[in-house]
Amino acid sequence: MGVMKLLFLLLTFSASTAVASPHAPLTSRAEAPNLGYQELYSLQKEFYEKFRYPNNVKEAESINSTVFSEDVQGRVSDTRTFSGRELNTEYIFGLFIPNTNSTSIIGQPLDYEIIQFTANQNIASATTRVQFVFPSFGNKTLPVAIDTWITWNEAREITQYDVTFRWFGFLLDTLVKSLDSDATKAREKAAQAIAGSICDAHESHCKGGNQQYESRDECMEYLTKNTRLGQSFELGMDTLMCRSVHEIMIKFRPDVHCSHVGKDGGGMCDDKYSYVEKVEEDFFRNSPWIPTVF
Repeated sequence: MGVMKLLFLLLTFSASTAVASPHAPLTSRAEAPNLGYQELYSLQKEFYEKFRYPNNVKEAESINSTVFSEDVQGRVSDTRTFSGRELNTEYIFGLFIPNTNSTSIIGQPLDYEIIQFTANQNIASATTRVQFVFPSFGNKTLPVAIDTWITWNEAREITQYDVTFRWFGFLLDTLVKSLDSDATKAREKAAQAIAGSICDAHESHCKGGNQQYESRDECMEYLTKNTRLGQSFELGMDTLMCRSVHEIMIKFRPDVHCSHVGKDGGGMCDDKYSYVEKVEEDFFRNSPWIPTVF
């Protein structure tokens, strides 16, 4: 065998093994469909059409949106991970439906524009600028840049997504400062309003075995004196902002979500994650994130 041919074979072998993950996904690489660039772009647009209000209402009411596979896995950078179709339907569609009885940092998605996009096989990466209106902040309308990695299966269902709200800290600061020109007073107003909203939702929906506080007064006492408002990266930690996210879900499934606004956070709002654990989190199993069709 000639030297050049041997070198070629070695390089080919190296390239084929470089994409291998040390953690084998449940779906084999051979099963990942090759959907093509144009279809992946259409699927990306289809998702955002269903995400925008009022289309998201229909998806949320379905309980199990067929946008997602049954074993879908999702992660949002500033919160936590979400597994299964029902939970993802609640958090991706139900969370963004306007609720006039709630004080929340969550906005209502309207128009969108995909401004960056690339795709290969069954994987798409995009940046989408979405116009949000924030009812709890004087109906202020602001653009939000959302970075997504998504994989689809042969049925064109989302099997995984990894999402980052770009410049979320800047967005949050802009919203809170709109409450008062004094930054300290603005945070105090936000904390009081969010705590009151959480406690109202608890009073309305968390009954019997789902009850987390003996009274609304105890709820307000705990949340305003023992729980910090939270920074932008703490929507999955022991903060008011984390409980605010989960408050909206209480009405859908109190038995699942009431504990998330309680004192210990129900495994969703606590400080157990370290920075290193967050970065090195090994979660996705449904499909490889590196395409195997070139």
